[in-house]
Amino acid sequence: MNVVVEAENLLRTLTIEDEGQKVKELAEEVIKEISKVAEVKGFRKGHVPKAVIKAKYKDAIKEEVAKAYINKYLPEILEKENLKPVTPEILFGDVKLENDEKLSMKVSFEVAPEFELKPYEGIEVEVVKLEVKDEDVENAIKNILENHVRYEDADKEIEDGDKVKVKYHIVSDKGEEEEDEFETIIGSGTLRKEIEDAIKGKKVGDKVELENAPLYNEKGEEIGKAKIELEILEVKRKVVPEFNDEFVKSLGLGENVEEAKNKIRENIENQLKALRKQEIEQKILDKLAQEYDFPVPGSLLALEIDNLTQRYTFQLESYGIKPNKEIIEAAEGNLTITAINNVRVMLILSKIAEKEGITVSDEELDAQISKLAQSYNVSFADMREYLIQKGMLEGIKSDIARQKALDILVEKANIKEISKEELEAREKQENKEEQNG
Repeated sequence: MNVVVEAENLLRTLTIEDEGQKVKELAEEVIKEISKVAEVKGFRKGHVPKAVIKAKYKDAIKEEVAKAYINKYLPEILEKENLKPVTPEILFGDVKLENDEKLSMKVSFEVAPEFELKPYEGIEVEVVKLEVKDEDVENAIKNILENHVRYEDADKEIEDGDKVKVKYHIVSDKGEEEEDEFETIIGSGTLRKEIEDAIKGKKVGDKVELENAPLYNEKGEEIGKAKIELEILEVKRKVVPEFNDEFVKSLGLGENVEEAKNKIRENIENQLKALRKQEIEQKILDKLAQEYDFPVPGSLLALEIDNLTQRYTFQLESYGIKPNKEIIEAAEGNLTITAINNVRVMLILSKIAEKEGITVSDEELDAQISKLAQSYNVSFADMREYLIQKGMLEGIKSDIARQKALDILVEKANIKEISKEELEAREKQENKEEQNG
């Protein structure tokens, strides 16, 4: 085996030449597999002569032998040459196969950039001190009660908070008609204001007509007028449960109201702790991104841009916005900047993990696989098998190692807590200075 390594920035190109028995064995195995499925006129499947297979599928054999060689021997070559691709994506080309026993090819991939770690202990982080107040507990109770309201039929005039069922008939100025029924809660913002105002004060059986009501398309542009006829079919009054011992018991919040309030307070405190940790982590990551300016591998950058674009698209859809090419293109600049910082931070954390001697145990890996299995509602065994097939296990181990490195940074950070009032006063002063130039 002969290997020549060429370096150009972060790209590494390997020219590999090998010959002998191991290449011959790979070629024979490839030819055997192709023979099983090859369809050649004049021969039965599986009975095509070897010489015919080699002549007809010459290029396919060459490519498959190269793939088989890479899968079997590239890890050994990478270890010997002390090279580590940053992604599983390995490109190969210029494949030559002579007499089924002499193979040559070029293999290319990107490696991580070389950079020196800067001091990372005692990173200064400032966060707002978060405390649970009695009003926070009361607001949480209100939310719990709102989530458990019920609606009961009522002979009453419609007002905010009522749940109504309405039959509608629309006739557009173009003669198009539409008729159906809908249910909504008055005051929830799901109805156009003029329609909601028209049915407020009405009772079951009442009818309402709106003349020359504007019609809009999905872009909010007016496209015509219509006559809208509405008939009130049902009116239901909102009934909020009482926050008493019986209610909290039914939800498993405790044996009585006092226990429930304590549990709610504890839950809020845990949520605030998690938010505080997330804020500290993000501020540390932001500082790391600002302190370094090394080039990032294009392959990693492309993956991260794709990931951020998907998340951005999902976020828009969750707000009811249908993403189009123009919207995505307008966000590309900011997404690319964010992606560069994210990749940089990932490489920094990987290097810190290496310096700190961080390892990932089988138990930690299995725990992460279990979380993934639960989120996708599949078995642990199926998820593990999928990750192995996709070559993703090492990536997950790297993610765990980077999180452990970040945990060290949080543990060693110099964290200063300030009050909300201090932060507001500072921001007010900064705005004032900015206005004064």
